[in-house]
Amino acid sequence: MQAKDLYHRSGLVALDQSFIALVERREPELYQRLMVARAAPDDLSAKAEAELLLALAPLLEVFLTQLFDIEEEEAKLIGRQRGYDSLHSVKRDFVQRRVAKNFTAEQAAAIDIAQLEDRVEPLCGWPVREIHFANRVAALMAAEDQTAAAESLHHLEAYAAWALLTEAGRAAHPESIIFHLPHKTDPQHLVDFTTDELDGVRRMKLGDSSRLRQRQGFALTDPGMGIAAVLSEANYCIWCHNQGRDSCSTGLREKPVDGKAGKAAFKKSPFGHDLTGCPLDEKISEMNFLKANHLPLAALAVATVDNPMLAATGHRICNDCMKACVYQKQQPVDIPQIETRVLKDVLELPLGFEIYSLLTRWNPLNLRRPVPLPESGYTVMVVGLGPAGYTLAHHLLNDGHRVIAIDGLKIEPLEPELNGVNDRGLAVPFNLIRKSDELKERLDHRISGGFGGVAEYGITVRWDKNYLKLIRLLLQRRDGFALFGGVRFGGTITAEQALAMGVDHIALCTGAGRPTVLPMPNGLARGVRQASDFLMALQLTGAGKSESLANLQIRLPVAVIGGGLTAIDTATESLAYYPLQVEKFLTRIEALGGESIVATWSVEDQSIAREFIAHARALRSERVAAASENRPANLVGLLQSWGGSTLVYRRKLTESPSYTLNHEEVAKALEEGIFIVEEAAPVAVEVDSYGATAGLRVTINGVEKTLAARSVLVAAGTQPNTVWQREASDSVTLDGKYFQAAMANGAMVTPVKSAKPDEAEVLLYSPTHGLRMSFFGDLHPSFAGNVVKA
Repeated sequence: MQAKDLYHRSGLVALDQSFIALVERREPELYQRLMVARAAPDDLSAKAEAELLLALAPLLEVFLTQLFDIEEEEAKLIGRQRGYDSLHSVKRDFVQRRVAKNFTAEQAAAIDIAQLEDRVEPLCGWPVREIHFANRVAALMAAEDQTAAAESLHHLEAYAAWALLTEAGRAAHPESIIFHLPHKTDPQHLVDFTTDELDGVRRMKLGDSSRLRQRQGFALTDPGMGIAAVLSEANYCIWCHNQGRDSCSTGLREKPVDGKAGKAAFKKSPFGHDLTGCPLDEKISEMNFLKANHLPLAALAVATVDNPMLAATGHRICNDCMKACVYQKQQPVDIPQIETRVLKDVLELPLGFEIYSLLTRWNPLNLRRPVPLPESGYTVMVVGLGPAGYTLAHHLLNDGHRVIAIDGLKIEPLEPELNGVNDRGLAVPFNLIRKSDELKERLDHRISGGFGGVAEYGITVRWDKNYLKLIRLLLQRRDGFALFGGVRFGGTITAEQALAMGVDHIALCTGAGRPTVLPMPNGLARGVRQASDFLMALQLTGAGKSESLANLQIRLPVAVIGGGLTAIDTATESLAYYPLQVEKFLTRIEALGGESIVATWSVEDQSIAREFIAHARALRSERVAAASENRPANLVGLLQSWGGSTLVYRRKLTESPSYTLNHEEVAKALEEGIFIVEEAAPVAVEVDSYGATAGLRVTINGVEKTLAARSVLVAAGTQPNTVWQREASDSVTLDGKYFQAAMANGAMVTPVKSAKPDEAEVLLYSPTHGLRMSFFGDLHPSFAGNVVKA
């Protein structure tokens, strides 16, 4: 089979027939079940569907490895993963069921670890490595002569108790898998912090300063869990698809009342949010089962059934699944880490991207649409290529429609050999991508491609934006897809023009673009800007690169107003940007001949310049000192001493959207050195004699106080991007801040504010254009809020 066959429906149909033939040849009874299920997939119960997909998984694994000729490489991957099996079995059978039950904290504290070392070292070495410990325990527990093994197991039990239950033991295994057991969670204390006071204002900061993470510019800040930790999480999952209780996927519901028919209401989190689980109904439990049982390609395939764009979800993007995990009173399974690792492991194989790409078009585990539908003859214009737009485009293509996608941002071209389109927009041959690493760039050197909307300019380098190239290639290699950047809907092209050109339907996916402006004195002073504007300028202009000449000035201290995820990201990125900014400034001053040039500037500019130069030199000195002392440079300490970056929220932190929905991000931000001031309502921006920002006046418990601030970044929420309605008011109406929705019969309707509505009301009510338009993502009340909902 040639490369082009994997990108055309005829080739995919032939591929599907080959797989079905394999199933029929190997397991005739399973073949019959598959054919019946494909004929009437909605007649299957969730449990029966899961059983069928898991039965097909091993055959799909074999089929894909043979198709891509990667049996040897996949065997090595599985072999490495099997090497960690003892960690999970020993954690469960030895540490949890024996040690944790037989030892108290007092007994563990009484263990003489120095004396124990002489007993443990001959068994598994010293200092103890967890994999060696697990392998020895597993061997001893499986020994035929348990009497001979008993003494050694006794010593290893004692060591496990010390490592599990004492501070010194936990310190010896800081990133432990085997010596870490899930702990109970307290909704009001999900984040570790301590407090200090500055000018009479109480600030929250990281509780353990040794855990501060020193940012070095804008490289990827979080590579995610390693394979051993992810397999631990996958084994921690109880795979409750077997009982039809996979609430992480389907949502956690109340018990039915009086046996009434219909779905019960969703349970609520301690903060009042519906526990709807994954907005996509991804088959999470099945994915975890397959990953834990060493079927890496099948694990990706089953996840891709409902979430083909999983390159843009997972770790540091979404956590609705974790919130609805069956473990409600203890640490949930870290599903986003598993999902991202499932993709990473396949991408690391030869032709890994092509395997992932294929599974988004042909997927035999997708009983409802294993191959793309035949061409429909319809053309849909998708407006906006953020998460909603690129996901919608994918599904439209698989439904047989042609897609014209436009975006207001300038979109950089890809290399012709990657996407099969030359600089004149003509199709050219392309080669299969053998190594996914060829698609990777360092984030601090990467040029923004413009594709991805908020995934490009809103999400920070906590997420690997190299995944955007994967998403883009999934679309741009399709025959029925055309992409145009720098096209503003309502300006460059109007709805009337698009429909007159032969477009059958217009789908609006323009996101949440309008920030909320706070009406306070001096709210537009120099040094005040919208947080979304700051993040976009930082990432799209390349200001975060040392070679960039972008004009983006931040002065410390920084005050960020807001309590959502945008505010959290703004606080961390402003702190990360400041060292790079002042060191670039000093380098250029030196290149221009030194500080003498500053004397020709205005008095205000001289003051700012000398501030930047002094801070840059202090940062340089700290780097030199750290290198000579063989320690990490404490840049965060310097930044905090200059005022740092402070999140200012008008309510308690535990009431903020970032805490109630993404407390992990709050914890990560504290590790980067930000401060948080809660119950502080902004009153006004104070300015200096030059009219520039000098402080933020707030009210705390009825008392006005002023926080020092040379930069104030406002993250007070956004509104749906309905600019087009104001420009074409006779063509469309609004329902509050959203577009007016319509039912299939044309009657107006207000969609429910739930990511899992009984009926998705996405048609847009337009007296001019009828039902030839629709709206999605952050434009829509049902799906606004995060990337996965969009």
